[in-house]
Amino acid sequence: MATITRRVWFTPTAGALSNLVIKEEQLSPPAADEVRVKVHSIGLNFADVFSVLGLYEAAPKTNLVPGLEFAGVVETPGGGFKVGDRVLGTVRFGAYASHLNVNPLYLRHSPNGWSFEEAASFLIQSLTAIYAIRELAALKPGSTVLVQSAAGGVGLQALRILEAIPNVSVLGVVGSPNKLKFLNDTFPPAKNNDDPNAKRKNWRFISRAATGPEFEAQMSDYISSHPTLTGFDLILDSVAGSYFHPMYAAMNSAGRHVIFGAASLAPATLDLTPRLSALSPVNLFRAIKLGYKYAMRPRIDPMKLMGDNKAVMGFNLIWLYDKAELLSGLYGELERLNLKPPHVGHRFDFEEMPAALALFQSGTTVGKVVINVKHDN
Repeated sequence: MATITRRVWFTPTAGALSNLVIKEEQLSPPAADEVRVKVHSIGLNFADVFSVLGLYEAAPKTNLVPGLEFAGVVETPGGGFKVGDRVLGTVRFGAYASHLNVNPLYLRHSPNGWSFEEAASFLIQSLTAIYAIRELAALKPGSTVLVQSAAGGVGLQALRILEAIPNVSVLGVVGSPNKLKFLNDTFPPAKNNDDPNAKRKNWRFISRAATGPEFEAQMSDYISSHPTLTGFDLILDSVAGSYFHPMYAAMNSAGRHVIFGAASLAPATLDLTPRLSALSPVNLFRAIKLGYKYAMRPRIDPMKLMGDNKAVMGFNLIWLYDKAELLSGLYGELERLNLKPPHVGHRFDFEEMPAALALFQSGTTVGKVVINVKHDN
Protein backbone atom coordinates (compact mmCIF):
# COMPACT_ATOMS: atom_id res chain seq x y z
CA MET A 1 0.00 0.00 0.00
CA ALA A 2 1.26 3.48 -0.84
CA THR A 3 2.34 6.25 1.49
CA ILE A 4 -0.49 8.73 2.05
CA THR A 5 -0.87 12.26 3.37
CA ARG A 6 -2.74 12.54 6.65
CA ARG A 7 -3.75 15.35 8.99
CA VAL A 8 -2.71 15.36 12.66
CA TRP A 9 -2.88 17.63 15.68
CA PHE A 10 0.39 17.76 17.60
CA THR A 11 2.21 19.80 20.25
CA PRO A 12 5.81 20.80 19.44
CA THR A 13 6.22 21.44 23.18
CA ALA A 14 3.86 20.68 26.05
CA GLY A 15 2.44 23.38 28.29
CA ALA A 16 -0.70 24.86 26.75
CA LEU A 17 -3.72 24.02 24.64
CA SER A 18 -2.65 26.93 22.45
CA ASN A 19 0.47 24.93 21.53
CA LEU A 20 -1.64 22.49 19.53
CA VAL A 21 -0.93 22.75 15.82
CA ILE A 22 -2.64 21.03 12.90
CA LYS A 23 -0.44 19.85 10.05
CA GLU A 24 -0.22 17.45 7.14
CA GLU A 25 2.38 14.71 7.13
CA GLN A 26 3.23 11.50 5.33
CA LEU A 27 2.00 8.18 6.74
CA SER A 28 4.07 5.19 5.60
CA PRO A 29 2.44 1.93 4.53
CA PRO A 30 1.41 -0.21 7.52
CA ALA A 31 4.01 -2.67 8.83
CA ALA A 32 3.47 -6.42 8.63
CA ASP A 33 1.78 -6.42 12.05
CA GLU A 34 -0.43 -3.40 11.37
CA VAL A 35 -3.58 -2.43 9.52
CA ARG A 36 -4.49 1.04 8.30
CA VAL A 37 -7.62 2.69 9.61
CA LYS A 38 -9.36 5.74 8.18
CA VAL A 39 -10.45 7.56 11.34
CA HIS A 40 -13.99 8.96 11.46
CA SER A 41 -14.34 9.84 15.15
CA ILE A 42 -11.95 10.45 18.07
CA GLY A 43 -12.90 10.23 21.74
CA LEU A 44 -11.41 12.79 24.13
CA ASN A 45 -10.13 11.83 27.58
CA PHE A 46 -8.78 13.76 30.55
CA ALA A 47 -5.39 12.22 29.84
CA ASP A 48 -5.36 14.23 26.59
CA VAL A 49 -5.60 17.50 28.50
CA PHE A 50 -2.90 16.48 30.97
CA SER A 51 -0.68 15.35 28.08
CA VAL A 52 -0.95 18.66 26.23
CA LEU A 53 -0.27 20.59 29.45
CA GLY A 54 2.80 18.45 30.15
CA LEU A 55 1.31 17.04 33.36
CA TYR A 56 1.02 13.42 32.20
CA GLU A 57 4.08 11.38 33.13
CA ALA A 58 3.62 8.77 30.41
CA ALA A 59 3.36 11.29 27.56
CA PRO A 60 6.28 12.73 25.59
CA LYS A 61 6.88 16.42 26.33
CA THR A 62 7.77 17.33 22.70
CA ASN A 63 6.33 16.47 19.29
CA LEU A 64 3.36 14.70 20.81
CA VAL A 65 0.30 13.63 18.84
CA PRO A 66 -2.24 13.18 21.67
CA GLY A 67 -5.24 10.89 21.71
CA LEU A 68 -6.00 7.39 22.95
CA GLU A 69 -9.13 6.14 21.19
CA PHE A 70 -10.87 6.31 17.84
CA ALA A 71 -13.33 4.65 15.49
CA GLY A 72 -13.15 4.26 11.74
CA VAL A 73 -12.93 1.94 8.75
CA VAL A 74 -10.22 -0.59 7.92
CA GLU A 75 -8.35 0.20 4.70
CA THR A 76 -5.89 -2.71 4.66
CA PRO A 77 -6.67 -6.29 5.77
CA GLY A 78 -4.99 -8.15 8.61
CA GLY A 79 -5.48 -9.73 12.03
CA GLY A 80 -8.99 -10.92 11.28
CA PHE A 81 -10.12 -7.60 9.82
CA LYS A 82 -11.03 -7.00 6.19
CA VAL A 83 -11.23 -3.86 4.13
CA GLY A 84 -14.38 -1.90 4.96
CA ASP A 85 -14.82 -3.25 8.51
CA ARG A 86 -16.04 -0.67 11.01
CA VAL A 87 -13.75 -0.78 14.04
CA LEU A 88 -13.03 0.91 17.33
CA GLY A 89 -9.55 0.98 18.75
CA THR A 90 -6.98 2.39 21.12
CA VAL A 91 -3.39 3.57 20.74
CA ARG A 92 -0.73 4.69 23.18
CA PHE A 93 -1.03 8.32 22.02
CA GLY A 94 -1.41 9.37 18.39
CA ALA A 95 -5.18 9.16 17.85
CA TYR A 96 -5.56 12.85 16.87
CA ALA A 97 -5.14 11.89 13.23
CA SER A 98 -7.16 11.33 10.07
CA HIS A 99 -5.48 7.95 9.43
CA LEU A 100 -3.64 5.48 11.64
CA ASN A 101 -1.50 2.36 11.29
CA VAL A 102 -2.54 0.14 14.20
CA ASN A 103 -1.66 -3.30 15.52
CA PRO A 104 -4.93 -5.27 15.19
CA LEU A 105 -4.52 -6.49 18.78
CA TYR A 106 -5.89 -3.10 19.78
CA LEU A 107 -8.87 -3.10 17.41
CA ARG A 108 -12.36 -4.50 17.86
CA HIS A 109 -15.27 -4.68 15.47
CA SER A 110 -17.73 -1.92 16.18
CA PRO A 111 -21.01 -3.25 17.63
CA ASN A 112 -23.84 -3.45 15.14
CA GLY A 113 -25.88 -0.29 14.94
CA TRP A 114 -23.38 1.93 16.73
CA SER A 115 -22.32 5.21 15.18
CA PHE A 116 -18.64 6.13 14.79
CA GLU A 117 -19.15 8.66 17.59
CA GLU A 118 -20.49 6.02 19.98
CA ALA A 119 -17.76 3.56 19.05
CA ALA A 120 -15.05 6.19 19.65
CA SER A 121 -16.56 6.82 23.10
CA PHE A 122 -16.42 3.27 24.36
CA LEU A 123 -13.02 1.69 24.90
CA ILE A 124 -11.01 3.88 27.27
CA GLN A 125 -13.71 4.70 29.79
CA SER A 126 -15.22 1.22 29.67
CA LEU A 127 -11.86 -0.49 30.18
CA THR A 128 -11.08 1.94 33.01
CA ALA A 129 -14.39 1.17 34.72
CA ILE A 130 -14.29 -2.61 34.27
CA TYR A 131 -10.66 -2.83 35.40
CA ALA A 132 -11.42 -0.89 38.58
CA ILE A 133 -14.65 -2.75 39.37
CA ARG A 134 -13.79 -6.30 38.35
CA GLU A 135 -10.01 -6.64 38.41
CA LEU A 136 -9.01 -4.40 41.33
CA ALA A 137 -12.10 -4.30 43.52
CA ALA A 138 -13.52 -7.76 42.67
CA LEU A 139 -16.88 -6.23 43.56
CA LYS A 140 -19.50 -8.58 44.97
CA PRO A 141 -23.31 -8.42 44.82
CA GLY A 142 -24.84 -6.37 47.61
CA SER A 143 -21.90 -3.94 47.82
CA THR A 144 -22.14 -0.18 48.30
CA VAL A 145 -20.25 2.03 45.83
CA LEU A 146 -19.43 5.74 45.57
CA VAL A 147 -18.81 6.98 42.02
CA GLN A 148 -17.12 10.36 41.59
CA SER A 149 -17.70 12.30 38.34
CA ALA A 150 -20.70 10.08 37.71
CA ALA A 151 -21.83 12.06 34.65
CA GLY A 152 -18.45 11.80 32.93
CA GLY A 153 -17.39 9.16 30.44
CA VAL A 154 -15.91 6.71 32.98
CA GLY A 155 -18.61 7.44 35.52
CA LEU A 156 -21.46 6.65 33.13
CA GLN A 157 -19.84 3.39 32.02
CA ALA A 158 -19.22 2.47 35.66
CA LEU A 159 -22.91 3.00 36.43
CA ARG A 160 -23.90 0.76 33.52
CA ILE A 161 -21.54 -1.97 34.76
CA LEU A 162 -22.78 -1.61 38.34
CA GLU A 163 -26.37 -2.02 37.12
CA ALA A 164 -25.44 -5.53 36.02
CA ILE A 165 -24.25 -6.57 39.50
CA PRO A 166 -27.17 -7.62 41.74
CA ASN A 167 -28.22 -5.39 44.63
CA VAL A 168 -25.43 -2.84 44.38
CA SER A 169 -26.17 0.45 46.16
CA VAL A 170 -24.72 3.56 44.53
CA LEU A 171 -24.04 7.14 45.51
CA GLY A 172 -23.20 8.99 42.29
CA VAL A 173 -21.45 12.33 42.71
CA VAL A 174 -21.13 15.20 40.22
CA GLY A 175 -19.42 18.57 40.36
CA SER A 176 -22.43 20.73 39.49
CA PRO A 177 -26.20 20.39 40.06
CA ASN A 178 -27.10 20.90 36.38
CA LYS A 179 -25.90 17.32 35.71
CA LEU A 180 -28.31 15.70 38.16
CA LYS A 181 -31.40 15.69 35.93
CA PHE A 182 -29.53 13.80 33.23
CA LEU A 183 -28.41 11.13 35.70
CA ASN A 184 -31.82 10.75 37.33
CA ASP A 185 -33.46 10.46 33.91
CA THR A 186 -30.88 7.96 32.63
CA PHE A 187 -30.62 5.87 35.81
CA PRO A 188 -33.87 6.50 37.72
CA PRO A 189 -33.44 5.27 41.31
CA ALA A 190 -35.94 2.76 42.65
CA LYS A 191 -39.05 4.38 44.08
CA ASN A 192 -39.52 1.53 46.57
CA ASN A 193 -36.36 -0.07 47.94
CA ASP A 194 -38.46 -2.83 49.54
CA ASP A 195 -39.69 -4.03 46.14
CA PRO A 196 -37.68 -7.22 45.39
CA ASN A 197 -38.01 -6.61 41.65
CA ALA A 198 -36.96 -2.96 41.71
CA LYS A 199 -33.83 -1.86 39.86
CA ARG A 200 -31.25 0.57 41.26
CA LYS A 201 -32.28 0.20 44.89
CA ASN A 202 -30.47 2.61 47.21
CA TRP A 203 -29.20 4.69 44.27
CA ARG A 204 -28.83 8.43 44.75
CA PHE A 205 -27.16 11.24 42.81
CA ILE A 206 -25.80 14.37 44.49
CA SER A 207 -23.88 17.50 43.60
CA ARG A 208 -20.60 17.49 45.50
CA ALA A 209 -20.21 20.07 48.28
CA ALA A 210 -17.41 22.61 48.03
CA THR A 211 -15.36 21.39 51.01
CA GLY A 212 -14.27 18.06 52.41
CA PRO A 213 -16.22 18.39 55.69
CA GLU A 214 -19.42 19.32 53.83
CA PHE A 215 -18.96 16.38 51.50
CA GLU A 216 -18.42 14.13 54.51
CA ALA A 217 -21.85 15.22 55.77
CA GLN A 218 -23.39 14.37 52.38
CA MET A 219 -21.97 10.86 52.49
CA SER A 220 -23.12 10.41 56.08
CA ASP A 221 -26.64 11.49 55.12
CA TYR A 222 -26.75 8.91 52.32
CA ILE A 223 -25.54 6.06 54.53
CA SER A 224 -27.80 6.94 57.47
CA SER A 225 -30.88 7.20 55.25
CA HIS A 226 -30.58 3.53 54.30
CA PRO A 227 -30.70 1.30 57.41
CA THR A 228 -28.99 -1.63 55.68
CA LEU A 229 -25.89 0.38 54.74
CA THR A 230 -22.84 0.90 56.95
CA GLY A 231 -20.36 2.55 54.58
CA PHE A 232 -18.80 2.14 51.16
CA ASP A 233 -17.17 -1.06 49.92
CA LEU A 234 -15.76 0.62 46.82
CA ILE A 235 -14.93 4.21 45.96
CA LEU A 236 -14.28 5.03 42.31
CA ASP A 237 -12.30 8.23 42.59
CA SER A 238 -11.36 10.50 39.70
CA VAL A 239 -11.24 13.66 41.85
CA ALA A 240 -9.01 13.01 44.92
CA GLY A 241 -7.77 16.26 46.52
CA SER A 242 -9.48 17.46 49.69
CA TYR A 243 -12.22 14.86 49.25
CA PHE A 244 -9.85 11.90 49.58
CA HIS A 245 -9.68 11.58 53.37
CA PRO A 246 -13.45 11.97 53.95
CA MET A 247 -14.08 9.25 51.38
CA TYR A 248 -11.45 7.00 52.94
CA ALA A 249 -13.06 7.48 56.36
CA ALA A 250 -16.47 6.53 54.94
CA MET A 251 -15.24 3.14 53.69
CA ASN A 252 -16.17 -0.09 55.37
CA SER A 253 -13.51 -2.42 56.69
CA ALA A 254 -12.04 -4.31 53.69
CA GLY A 255 -13.18 -1.45 51.46
CA ARG A 256 -11.20 -0.44 48.38
CA HIS A 257 -10.53 3.12 47.26
CA VAL A 258 -9.55 3.05 43.59
CA ILE A 259 -8.02 6.24 42.17
CA PHE A 260 -7.78 6.68 38.41
CA GLY A 261 -7.82 10.46 38.09
CA ALA A 262 -7.20 13.71 39.93
CA ALA A 263 -9.64 16.24 38.51
CA SER A 264 -9.18 18.41 41.58
CA LEU A 265 -5.64 19.10 40.35
CA ALA A 266 -6.71 19.91 36.80
CA PRO A 267 -6.94 23.67 36.20
CA ALA A 268 -10.12 24.77 34.45
CA THR A 269 -7.98 27.11 32.34
CA LEU A 270 -4.21 27.26 32.48
CA ASP A 271 -1.29 27.85 30.16
CA LEU A 272 1.95 26.40 31.51
CA THR A 273 4.16 27.79 28.76
CA PRO A 274 6.91 29.60 30.75
CA ARG A 275 6.97 32.69 28.50
CA LEU A 276 3.23 33.25 28.84
CA SER A 277 3.26 32.52 32.54
CA ALA A 278 5.80 35.30 33.06
CA LEU A 279 3.69 37.78 31.09
CA SER A 280 0.28 36.97 32.58
CA PRO A 281 -0.33 37.67 36.30
CA VAL A 282 -3.63 35.76 36.13
CA ASN A 283 -1.97 32.74 34.59
CA LEU A 284 0.90 32.92 37.08
CA PHE A 285 -1.63 32.92 39.93
CA ARG A 286 -3.28 29.80 38.46
CA ALA A 287 0.08 28.06 38.21
CA ILE A 288 0.88 28.92 41.83
CA LYS A 289 -2.54 27.64 42.89
CA LEU A 290 -1.94 24.39 41.00
CA GLY A 291 1.46 24.04 42.67
CA TYR A 292 -0.11 24.58 46.09
CA LYS A 293 -2.76 21.93 45.42
CA TYR A 294 -0.07 19.50 44.34
CA ALA A 295 2.03 20.20 47.44
CA MET A 296 -1.02 19.71 49.67
CA ARG A 297 -2.25 16.59 47.91
CA PRO A 298 -3.50 13.89 50.30
CA ARG A 299 -1.08 11.37 51.76
CA ILE A 300 -1.68 8.22 53.75
CA ASP A 301 0.40 6.10 56.12
CA PRO A 302 0.75 2.48 54.89
CA MET A 303 0.57 1.31 58.50
CA LYS A 304 -2.83 2.98 58.79
CA LEU A 305 -4.06 0.94 55.83
CA MET A 306 -3.16 -2.22 57.68
CA GLY A 307 -4.74 -1.07 60.93
CA ASP A 308 -7.94 0.07 59.21
CA ASN A 309 -8.09 -3.04 56.99
CA LYS A 310 -8.65 -0.84 53.94
CA ALA A 311 -6.95 -0.60 50.56
CA VAL A 312 -6.04 2.42 48.44
CA MET A 313 -5.27 1.48 44.85
CA GLY A 314 -4.34 3.54 41.84
CA PHE A 315 -3.82 2.83 38.17
CA ASN A 316 -3.24 4.47 34.84
CA LEU A 317 -4.76 2.59 31.93
CA ILE A 318 -1.91 3.58 29.62
CA TRP A 319 0.45 1.26 31.52
CA LEU A 320 -1.84 -1.66 30.68
CA TYR A 321 -1.38 -1.05 26.96
CA ASP A 322 1.40 -3.64 26.74
CA LYS A 323 -0.73 -6.22 28.54
CA ALA A 324 -2.74 -7.16 25.46
CA GLU A 325 -4.01 -10.42 26.96
CA LEU A 326 -5.40 -8.64 30.03
CA LEU A 327 -7.04 -5.96 27.91
CA SER A 328 -8.54 -8.63 25.66
CA GLY A 329 -10.02 -10.40 28.69
CA LEU A 330 -11.50 -7.17 30.00
CA TYR A 331 -13.00 -6.39 26.62
CA GLY A 332 -14.50 -9.89 26.57
CA GLU A 333 -16.24 -9.09 29.86
CA LEU A 334 -17.57 -5.86 28.38
CA GLU A 335 -18.94 -7.75 25.37
CA ARG A 336 -20.73 -10.21 27.64
CA LEU A 337 -22.36 -7.31 29.50
CA ASN A 338 -23.85 -6.09 26.20
CA LEU A 339 -23.82 -2.48 27.37
CA LYS A 340 -25.83 0.25 25.70
CA PRO A 341 -23.98 2.67 23.42
CA PRO A 342 -22.15 5.39 25.39
CA HIS A 343 -23.73 8.81 25.74
CA VAL A 344 -22.13 11.36 23.43
CA GLY A 345 -22.69 14.77 24.96
CA HIS A 346 -20.60 17.08 22.78
CA ARG A 347 -19.44 16.99 19.17
CA PHE A 348 -16.75 18.98 17.34
CA ASP A 349 -15.13 18.90 13.92
CA PHE A 350 -11.49 17.87 13.62
CA GLU A 351 -10.49 21.47 12.94
CA GLU A 352 -12.06 22.52 16.28
CA MET A 353 -9.80 20.34 18.45
CA PRO A 354 -8.49 23.16 20.73
CA ALA A 355 -12.04 24.37 21.45
CA ALA A 356 -13.14 20.82 22.24
CA LEU A 357 -10.26 20.33 24.67
CA ALA A 358 -10.96 23.69 26.30
CA LEU A 359 -14.58 22.67 26.91
CA PHE A 360 -13.48 19.29 28.23
CA GLN A 361 -10.95 20.97 30.54
CA SER A 362 -13.69 23.21 31.98
CA GLY A 363 -15.37 20.28 33.75
CA THR A 364 -18.84 21.28 32.50
CA THR A 365 -19.34 18.41 30.06
CA VAL A 366 -21.80 15.52 30.40
CA GLY A 367 -20.94 12.25 28.72
CA LYS A 368 -18.30 11.98 26.03
CA VAL A 369 -16.70 14.73 23.97
CA VAL A 370 -16.11 13.48 20.42
CA ILE A 371 -14.20 14.82 17.42
CA ASN A 372 -15.51 13.99 13.94
CA VAL A 373 -13.10 13.72 11.00
CA LYS A 374 -14.42 14.57 7.55
CA HIS A 375 -12.95 12.91 4.47
CA ASP A 376 -13.25 13.83 0.81
CA ASN A 377 -13.92 10.23 -0.16
